[in-house]
Amino acid sequence: MAWEHKPNHGSAFINKEKSEDWHAEFRGDIMLPDGNVHYLDVSPAVTKAGDTYYKVKIGKVKQPAGAAPVQSAHNQAKANAYQPQNDSDIPF
Repeated sequence: MAWEHKPNHGSAFINKEKSEDWHAEFRGDIMLPDGNVHYLDVSPAVTKAGDTYYKVKIGKVKQPAGAAPVQSAHNQAKANAYQPQNDSDIPF
């Protein structure tokens, strides 16, 4: 069974695609109470007093509430490639 989002819950994993210092250390997603799934960035930071904390940024909507799961570009291209044939010229 696949993991399902629940309102007010999210997850973040180590950002394996980080290539710049300003990129988040952790990336993931979170479902807000309205049911929309948003991107989530989490990065460690240090206050002026030297205390460590985590900065959290919620990004744009990744998946609107009630929408079907997002298909990958590859799967979408395969689905678009199928063209049913028009059999209207068959005489029966």
